[in-house]
Amino acid sequence: MFKPPKEGTYRLDSYRAEAEERITLEAYALFSAVNLIANLISGCEFCTVRNGRALHGYEWASLNVQPNRNQNAAAWKHELISRLLLTGEVLCIQLPDGQLLIAESFNRDEFAVYGDRFTDVTRAGFTFSRSYHADEVLYLTSRVSARAAWMQNVMAMYSRLLRSAAERFQNADGERGILSISAVERGKQDFSEKFDKLMNEYFKGYFGHKNAVLPLFEGYSYTASSGSKAGTYTNDLTAVKTLADEAIGRAAQVFGIPPSYMRGDAAGIADAQSAALTNCVKPIAALLSAELTAKKHSRQEITDGCYIAVDTSRILHHDPIRDSAGADKLIGAGWTLNEIRSAFGKNALDDPDADVRFITKNYGTIAEASEGGEGNADTEKLEHGVPATV
Repeated sequence: MFKPPKEGTYRLDSYRAEAEERITLEAYALFSAVNLIANLISGCEFCTVRNGRALHGYEWASLNVQPNRNQNAAAWKHELISRLLLTGEVLCIQLPDGQLLIAESFNRDEFAVYGDRFTDVTRAGFTFSRSYHADEVLYLTSRVSARAAWMQNVMAMYSRLLRSAAERFQNADGERGILSISAVERGKQDFSEKFDKLMNEYFKGYFGHKNAVLPLFEGYSYTASSGSKAGTYTNDLTAVKTLADEAIGRAAQVFGIPPSYMRGDAAGIADAQSAALTNCVKPIAALLSAELTAKKHSRQEITDGCYIAVDTSRILHHDPIRDSAGADKLIGAGWTLNEIRSAFGKNALDDPDADVRFITKNYGTIAEASEGGEGNADTEKLEHGVPATV
């Protein structure tokens, strides 16, 4: 039985099944990658299309505004992707009133020919008494769990090296010295009492404060050991940073994310973001689109042009001023004004002219070109693909 953590809190003890395991470098890299991917997909729009036309109806609002009473769409998407990446599977059920709930625990009965059955579905401490058939739920699986297990084995060595480097750093930054005590002082009757007070009170306070004075009696002499603390301090910090960068690089490699993008490096951010979308985000988006389309529409509806698609283009930031030249080319190629506004994340205009298509006259078939067209760059107004009289 799979029981991931509740309320979207993903802890190391849940993933590694070790109740008191402290957060290690391995977990930091893993959860950083998962959080990054979940944030990217949370910014995607789930487009609902019926008969080939985009529709903003109840289904669209359920997926993009508020899937259930206790979560908005961004939180719901983030939890859905996080559970999928961390555990390799995620189950979402739909209540009679249309709410979409992500299961925190469930049992899955697998069948070879018939659809799988899901029982003991639990959310927020409540277990649903009924069972759910595969056709009634959204169930996503991924091989990320196997890759995460591989990464866990690889990163175990790095976690041990990090602990070793931290211990060297702590020891190097500590105070060391030699306490000399004369034979006369050691021979006094109250020596043990003085010595215990010196070590447990005076020296403890002296080492525990940045600025301190150590009182010493006659017969006692303390000399601090010389050493190059600064060099050791710098070297250990460099070692820790190197190990952290390597851990992030390993996690990024597992999930198909460029390490520079995961670290947030500004250099080459556009290329890194494009690679992350291609290798990581789009495969997950395709998995979501296929599952949502298959469970929300019949085969006949799909044939008629009904589907749900995860639009990953919303992840990229488009500047209307910077990209205005490209927008002009799109209009000349037949894009409507509302399609251009949608690509820039703007609301559609409630104006029939905003849905009219324009195309330059120099676009035509090979046959038309061989007959000798005008070939100028004037535009011609098109309505539903047919030239209209202006």
